[in-house]
Amino acid sequence: MPDPTIQRTIDHLLRCHRTCRHQIHADPDPGAAHVDRRHTAMLTDVSELSRHTADLLDRDSPWAAWLCELTRDACIDLAEQCEQYGERACADICRATALACASIAPSALPQHS
Repeated sequence: MPDPTIQRTIDHLLRCHRTCRHQIHADPDPGAAHVDRRHTAMLTDVSELSRHTADLLDRDSPWAAWLCELTRDACIDLAEQCEQYGERACADICRATALACASIAPSALPQHS
């Protein structure tokens, strides 16, 4: 049986991946401001990071914790952007994913020389 913390993090990562993908392809609200290319790129980056991080965690890769740290930071940045664009669901899942990723501590792993 997988570690509950790992499984919870994988679940958050996969939800984040799906939510970001949905947001990329969602029809913009006719009254909403034009979403810039940087925001779309960030949605794509976080979507892909989340998917890859979930895969590495699922395979118990030694690199998973470091990728969790990167994904955590990217999710925090994207949550702020999503708030600015009024994308509440995306901001919420990014924050939840960042917290879940923070529970996978890279500092607990042995350091490479």
